[in-house]
Amino acid sequence: MRNRNHVIGIVLIVAGVLVLVGRMADLGGFAWPLLVLLPGAALLVWAFLGGEQATGLAIPGSIVTTIGLILFVQELTGYYQSWAYAWGLIVSGVGFGIFLHGALSHDEDRERDGMRVVTVGLALFAGFGAFFEFFVFDNWAGSWVGRWLLPIALIAAGLVLWLRRGEGRSQP
Repeated sequence: MRNRNHVIGIVLIVAGVLVLVGRMADLGGFAWPLLVLLPGAALLVWAFLGGEQATGLAIPGSIVTTIGLILFVQELTGYYQSWAYAWGLIVSGVGFGIFLHGALSHDEDRERDGMRVVTVGLALFAGFGAFFEFFVFDNWAGSWVGRWLLPIALIAAGLVLWLRRGEGRSQP
């Protein structure tokens, strides 16, 4: 109970200071993602300070914090179309939360599983990010690379596979 009151007190103090600073510096235009980021950070702090029963809060804390960070970066850059692939980072946030939960509860299997999920999320982010950025957003397919190099590469890959079709099979 004492730790919980301590954590809630810290969160309220930080929230109040941020609201005051935001009012004085007129940060409302780009600082609104803090309304998502701060509760996520509070859950993470609670997971660390709340004892053994609170370690599970690392998972939702990581998810909400990741979403808040994505929103903050998007708000600063104005590049909102990145939502098409930024969800891969949320998957990584889930994995990081699982990893933290495992680390806080001394569960090595959970830590390992969490890192696997982080890796999958980062791979999804990178793969879908490359697809959307190269083929969808920047009209990369309309350039000489998409117009000529990509079809030639596909034909070459198809020829290689077609010519190797007999390799690896046992002869009757």
